[in-house]
Amino acid sequence: MDFYVGWSHSDAMYSDYFPGCPMLISAVPDNIRPLRRFKIKPKKLILDSGAVFYASHPERARVKDIFSRQLEILQDGAADTEVRLVHVDEPMLNMKQLRDRYKAMEKTIFNAYEYMNLFSSAQLPQQITPVGVIQGFDLASIRYSVLELKKIGYINFGIGSLLARRPQEQIAFITYAAELVGADKLHVFGVTGLKQIQKMVELGIQSFDSTRPTMAAAFFQIFYSNPFRTYLIDQSNVNKKITRIDYTLPCDCPICLERPDDLLIPTPRDYMKLRSIHNYYHLKKTIQQFQHEKERVTNAVPNVLRS
Repeated sequence: MDFYVGWSHSDAMYSDYFPGCPMLISAVPDNIRPLRRFKIKPKKLILDSGAVFYASHPERARVKDIFSRQLEILQDGAADTEVRLVHVDEPMLNMKQLRDRYKAMEKTIFNAYEYMNLFSSAQLPQQITPVGVIQGFDLASIRYSVLELKKIGYINFGIGSLLARRPQEQIAFITYAAELVGADKLHVFGVTGLKQIQKMVELGIQSFDSTRPTMAAAFFQIFYSNPFRTYLIDQSNVNKKITRIDYTLPCDCPICLERPDDLLIPTPRDYMKLRSIHNYYHLKKTIQQFQHEKERVTNAVPNVLRS
């Protein structure tokens, strides 16, 4: 399972530290030609439509304009980058009324038709593929969304609007969507809980994205792995019930190998970026541990049968 780190114009340059790091970038106005800034271009890239942003700015949410912005971002990418372009959906976050949810679903499907037509007309290279976003508020609506997207011609999918749901609901929605489209064809947007990530590894989900390394760094938190844990740097003024730390632990991330004590400096933003790189390293390491555990269990079953 690939972990795509969510990136915006003011974030750390992850792929400069981790050349194989998959990244998700949203086609929002602040991200103007972002790939020009990278010394090492991402090898795997998801260009999100920025639908959450445009839901608050509906006057700027024309599908054609957003698709053009995605293509503009691609101009500065590497020729061999594997790219997925996310269609312009209508998020259901914070929608309480049933009629609003139905309207969002219909808008998502309508946009999917227009987006697929634009994508087909663009005649892009083979390594660039479209992603249809599944929007639903229960299992029946997820099924409806999937069937409609398949009719349009989508073969790669993402599931969104999960952030407001409880962890068990998130897992149930992800599991059902994976059954409908195939786990190896499903991307999960913005789910960051460790239990959910571990379950996604078990299911064989294709990929997920998260801004957790950056968000934690912005709130003066640093991660460590094996086991995964979070600390609050002691010099911060944040009043939160998290174990505080005033020294760094042994770590082989690119930052700690050269300047570990910089992790403990709250500001300015450059130090936050260093914490982001450190946090990415440990979250990625934790995901790899989940993957190794899955492989261990999978390999153990044939051995038991042989014995």
